[in-house]
Amino acid sequence: MVKIPSFGFSAFLKIVCANEKPQKRAIRERHKPSKSGYDFHRNLRLRVQWLASNSHTVAEVINSLNGITKAPERKSTYAAIKKFIEWKSHHKKELSYCDPITFQSPNGLFQVKFTPDFLTELDGRMTAVHVWNTQEKLSRHLVIAILTTVASNWSDTPDRPDDFAVFSLQDGQFYRWSEHTVEHRKLAQRLML
Repeated sequence: MVKIPSFGFSAFLKIVCANEKPQKRAIRERHKPSKSGYDFHRNLRLRVQWLASNSHTVAEVINSLNGITKAPERKSTYAAIKKFIEWKSHHKKELSYCDPITFQSPNGLFQVKFTPDFLTELDGRMTAVHVWNTQEKLSRHLVIAILTTVASNWSDTPDRPDDFAVFSLQDGQFYRWSEHTVEHRKLAQRLML
């Protein structure tokens, strides 16, 4: 049985927003057998979730950074956590948790897992937010298109978020599904094919 390549949401965004050659190289790498990949941003996501759920204080989160053994990852996580703490101090709405979803491409060639790092109210809409801290530039048009795919695959249940977003800690920008147009929906279909 052939295993379907699986992408985390950040990895998928990175591929979608890349130029053609790096994009093809990344896709080929995903099809090579491997035991497991290293998630450079796992420590950041974990700490954002700690802060969002109030399970740890800011001081505890900052002190926990010493446990990250790889210096570049520790430095990147520290800078991103500082930005997240600053944003959270100005955002007076409650942060909570939201389950992830996984969806497949129409032809079943790959799957993508969208993991919200927190759920909060933004402009009156309960929004499932995925944090981005990669240095590569995001294309607003492409990110909104992919968020359209997330929204279309999310079950229509009473606890369904009203909106889906990517929060770039690099530049403080939010990319939100609620900004989508018909063109984003068409682009999303093409990207998934």
